Amino acid sequence: MSFNTKFSLRSFLKQVTKLTDNQKESIERAGFGNLLRIPDHVLRRSQLDQLMEKWSCEKQAFIFPPGEITITLLDVALILGLRVIGQPVVLELLAPLTSLEKEFGASVVNRTIGVELLKERLESVGDRDDESFVRVFLLYCFGTLLFPSANGKVDSRYLHLLQDVDNVSSFAWGAAVLEDLNNCLRQRKSKKTNNIGGCLILLQIWCYEHIITGRPKLLDYPTFPRVCRWESSARQYAKSSQFNINFEELEHTQILWKLEPTSEEMEIDMIREIPQEWHLRSGPGTIEQPIEVENQSAIRMGTKHNEEVDEEEEEEEEPMSGEESAIYVTSDEWHLRSGPGTIKQPIEVQSQSAIRMGTKRNEEVGEEEGPVSREESILFVLSDGEESKEIEDLKKEILELKTIIEEKKENEAKIQAENEELKKRVQDDEYMLMKMEKHISELGILLSKLSMQ
Repeated sequence: MSFNTKFSLRSFLKQVTKLTDNQKESIERAGFGNLLRIPDHVLRRSQLDQLMEKWSCEKQAFIFPPGEITITLLDVALILGLRVIGQPVVLELLAPLTSLEKEFGASVVNRTIGVELLKERLESVGDRDDESFVRVFLLYCFGTLLFPSANGKVDSRYLHLLQDVDNVSSFAWGAAVLEDLNNCLRQRKSKKTNNIGGCLILLQIWCYEHIITGRPKLLDYPTFPRVCRWESSARQYAKSSQFNINFEELEHTQILWKLEPTSEEMEIDMIREIPQEWHLRSGPGTIEQPIEVENQSAIRMGTKHNEEVDEEEEEEEEPMSGEESAIYVTSDEWHLRSGPGTIKQPIEVQSQSAIRMGTKRNEEVGEEEGPVSREESILFVLSDGEESKEIEDLKKEILELKTIIEEKKENEAKIQAENEELKKRVQDDEYMLMKMEKHISELGILLSKLSMQ
């Protein structure tokens, strides 16, 4: 099944070539400098199409004859050079419309920004390297490279996260990119649609890194991020049979199950901060510190684009590595989020309560057959402080909607008054017409009498 996409690495790189040194430094400080070094790769559509067909929505992994393998947080950090640990990237559905969003033409009923509009803004920026430039460039980066959507638009709520430009680099953008790509793969497979979003260059380079057949030449000199260390995928690669991969016939030795950072890469902060146990982690998120829950409390629950866990199956599962099973929770605004986010804290649950469960996949290494997949329960907790903030935000949103409704009622009242006035004028005109017709009739009778005399 072929696919259509709004992903456009070439459009992004075209804008990169126009940047001044000062503008590049501003993007570097925001945490996206590594993306500016990406070479011009051509998407190998046939290979990507076949690879996406191997995706399992249930297991959130690619299923090959020798075993299962998925994209890990370490993969994302090594390939794109984006942080995978940090503040969660959360788009709140009920977040109030900000003045920044209004400046970009977004509204309460349409919180999107066209990529073409962002392109025009970039061209009008010139040599400026201020906060306004950083926001426009990053939104364009989101719409063409990192989070491209099927409709060619960017969610305006990203501006909430870009308000404080100095704080942008603290977010786990790499984890957000991974979750967005996973969601796009799931939607394509489950809905059987030809349109796909997501960062497809991440998927293509991931294939180069893990499938050791049918890939282009690896450059002699070490480079970071790894998207830069592969010879650019020129069009001959897409046409040459020597670069074709038959995923149905892959052997165990043709798959590199786990990427290992080089000694040079381990000197990079964003790589060094990733715990070793995450190197086989199959789902996006961050874990910061363990906490214990010893009592029951009122918590708000949600799910993350996955299936319900059967309680009986959950009881029969064996804990990982012989240790106690952990339920992962997040104190961030998990609810109604449209994709990216992080999981922050593993906790031990010693009490029972009525909760809604989702699933999270972690990868274990099989002794003989390579990686296999297992599930863990996942629950989401919203703290009291965050709940209060959410209520306040919701109240503001309601007030804004009430204002819109009142304005609409006023407009309807004006229209109704104008209609009444128009109706009255029509009635007056009809009355005057009747009088004129009567007068004409009388004149006709008078003329008839005069003619007879």
